[in-house]
Amino acid sequence: MLDGAQKILKVSKSGVGKIINGLYMEGPYMSGFGSNQNSILWNGEIDKKEYKQVVDKLKDVARIWAIDPARKGIEGFMQYVKEQNPNAIFALGHSTATARECKSVSKYGVKVQTHHGDSGKAKGFAQGTIGAGCDEYTLYNPDMYAEIICDQVGVHLPADMIKMIVRTKGIEKVILISDSMPQSGDYKNNEEDGIAYGPDLNYDYEGHLAGSHLTLDNACKNLMTHTGYGLCHAVRCASLNPAKLLGIDNEVGSIEVGKTANLILIDDKFNVKKVMLKGDCVF
Repeated sequence: MLDGAQKILKVSKSGVGKIINGLYMEGPYMSGFGSNQNSILWNGEIDKKEYKQVVDKLKDVARIWAIDPARKGIEGFMQYVKEQNPNAIFALGHSTATARECKSVSKYGVKVQTHHGDSGKAKGFAQGTIGAGCDEYTLYNPDMYAEIICDQVGVHLPADMIKMIVRTKGIEKVILISDSMPQSGDYKNNEEDGIAYGPDLNYDYEGHLAGSHLTLDNACKNLMTHTGYGLCHAVRCASLNPAKLLGIDNEVGSIEVGKTANLILIDDKFNVKKVMLKGDCVF
């Protein structure tokens, strides 16, 4: 994690990398299920000696930390992060936590859910019942933002689910993300195991869904296709909403006098025609 962070920070000091505003730490303390099982190294006991070096080195650049509220000892980690950076934000990551467990850690600044619908489901109280977990907590809490992965064929989230999320949260509390992963191997696809294929999705070495190959322009187009919402709605979900979450909407996220001129000129099909960063045309 530190090695990857240092590479990003190095890039952020030159060229177009200068627009990098910080890091979104998807972990380290989420649940241990999901894809890339062989790469999950933080499943054990939450140990301050272990996370202290990560937090200490990244406290000034890590803007968001994704966590699992059900992890034993998670509050100690969250307290330490806030001590080092009072402005840090927490996200509900991969988790089977109950809505009550989500609420119990909300005081530390939990403001967003990573990958709505893809975080895991809480168990019901009895056989055959449905539990309320991270998804439900995010939907009913008016202060929570919901991140969604809008892939082309609706594998991460079916169109009906996307419609429900946007209708429930309102267009102001939805954030489009790519969850983009580099394709670094010969990934297989286990459709016989119920794993659906998508042309813009990514799969791990076991054939499990593992992120996407999405870009945000395509995520915007897919949102419009799946829901019928307009171009301006989609753009807001990819620009102003995340800026508001981070508290930097006075600088970026919309076009106003005095804001940084990070602008993308597109046509009505989201084809990129021109890119301007800090007032300079780079494309």
